[in-house]
Amino acid sequence: MCGDSKPTAMIQDLEYIPVKADSSLILLKHIKRVERKSFPANEVFDFSTELAKRNTQLFCAFNRKKAKLEANGESLDEGGDILVGYLVIARTKRTALLHKICVVPQHRQKGIGLWMMDKMVKGLNERGCEIVQLWVDEARLPARKLYMRCGFEEAERVEDYYAPGRTGVKMVLTFD
Repeated sequence: MCGDSKPTAMIQDLEYIPVKADSSLILLKHIKRVERKSFPANEVFDFSTELAKRNTQLFCAFNRKKAKLEANGESLDEGGDILVGYLVIARTKRTALLHKICVVPQHRQKGIGLWMMDKMVKGLNERGCEIVQLWVDEARLPARKLYMRCGFEEAERVEDYYAPGRTGVKMVLTFD
């Protein structure tokens, strides 16, 4: 659905799984650290509050093969999984809101964001979702290109949405 992405060797070793808010405090601490490094302070997601909501889900992408290869004395994340990205969606009836997508900085430019978006879009479509919405900073051109590649269209612009001088763009994907 998200273009003709060709899986790299690394992507073939990824797993995309839903994670419960209380499943791993170590994982959530790691995600929060990545979040603080990746986004301005006013855009850092409140995982503790938002994941407690029944309609909000966190999905994580892990590289499991790399973790197995690094088990011989190299660094390992808790549980033997290397976190490479995450996304958060909220769902109400037939509409989903993509709150957040983030690829861990050292794993960017490898197709992981496209792969995660493709998994999300296909999963929501299969579960009867009709519309997926998101907001993105107008200045984040790589993110906007990723969303357009997945079929999202720009629907609205709001000046000063994120902060003074930072325009927000609402993007929408409608399933047929």
